[in-house]
Amino acid sequence: MNLLVKNFLTLVDRFMWSSRTVTRTAPHIRDANNVQRLWNTFVFASIPAWLVGMWSLGHQTNFAIMDFQLESVPGWRAWLLSQSGIGFNPHSVLGSLVHGLLYFVPVFLTALLTGAFWESLFATVRRQRVDEGLLAITWLYCLLLPATVPIYQVVLGMSFGVVVGKLIYGGSGRYLVSPALLGLAFLVFSYPDLMYSPGAWVPVAGYDQPTVLELVRDEGGVGVITSVGYDFWQVFLGDQPGSFGLASPFAALLGGWFLVWTGMASWRIMLGAFIGMMGMVLICNSIAPNHELFSMPWYWHLVLGGFVFGVVFIATDPVTCPMTDPGRWGFGLFVGALTVLIRVGNPAYYEGVMFAILLASMFSPLIDFIVIEKNIKRRRLRLSGGPDD
Repeated sequence: MNLLVKNFLTLVDRFMWSSRTVTRTAPHIRDANNVQRLWNTFVFASIPAWLVGMWSLGHQTNFAIMDFQLESVPGWRAWLLSQSGIGFNPHSVLGSLVHGLLYFVPVFLTALLTGAFWESLFATVRRQRVDEGLLAITWLYCLLLPATVPIYQVVLGMSFGVVVGKLIYGGSGRYLVSPALLGLAFLVFSYPDLMYSPGAWVPVAGYDQPTVLELVRDEGGVGVITSVGYDFWQVFLGDQPGSFGLASPFAALLGGWFLVWTGMASWRIMLGAFIGMMGMVLICNSIAPNHELFSMPWYWHLVLGGFVFGVVFIATDPVTCPMTDPGRWGFGLFVGALTVLIRVGNPAYYEGVMFAILLASMFSPLIDFIVIEKNIKRRRLRLSGGPDD
């Protein structure tokens, strides 16, 4: 028990500080960056998306309260907002931001404690040091969730993602798919009502405000977006219902620029996914130019759902993505094209980027293997004096 508590406290300490174990001798590379700093960079880059998501959630929730003309709002969050004088004004940036935070913080703390328990338990049983990356996994996992998620589902999804997606493979650097995304996939398949039911996105009882992607899928194409009052820039900036961190494609793009600038994520995957998405959309447009979904322009696919967030923060996971540059191009193209195929062809689970990244991640080792074998063959031919293919 003492060792379990010690590992738990060490895990908390590692959120902010590096391990004392450092490389001191050749031939290993010594650098200021380490695994913990890499994952913390992903968290820092996603802060704009998180802030816009918090505001958007509070904004949508306050609008629902105003539409219902509720004189007395139940719950501890409403009590805090009332007692503090912040209130439920949907036009107040601070009020909307605080309201959104009151939904996010309990979810995040629950997921963090759940993940820390499993990390400490595995470290204790294996008599190894605690692993890196829990903060980033927890953070990204929570950003993928809707505000209406029950706490027990947060625990179940986080447990599955961390244990099955990471710890049983040996920890950071060894897992096959993103633990955060795997935890969300577990919840989607176990509890389909979590994200695919009326009232899933705005946490006000009896109020149903679907995402823009749901409107396109269920109500008949892009034309319905403008008919209900949305426009492209409104959706692009993040004034729409959605998960905690997926509301704003613009904020996610800012995070993507930061990750590329710091060298922590591959721009080839991001650009490849955009090209793959655009290419598949153009193919769909040419196949069925009058179809409501096949005819949807590429720029709407870019801003709908969690495409940008998934490509920037999940597909670029340095563990699950290919290591070779050509492999990263192919990986990105696969993610982008498959996202569109799922969106236009799957009537049940239409947010295609999640499934596209999961499937592409499982093919990532094969992609690298093909690229490496082709390079070996090319070098053998060059060294033997044969024709270079």
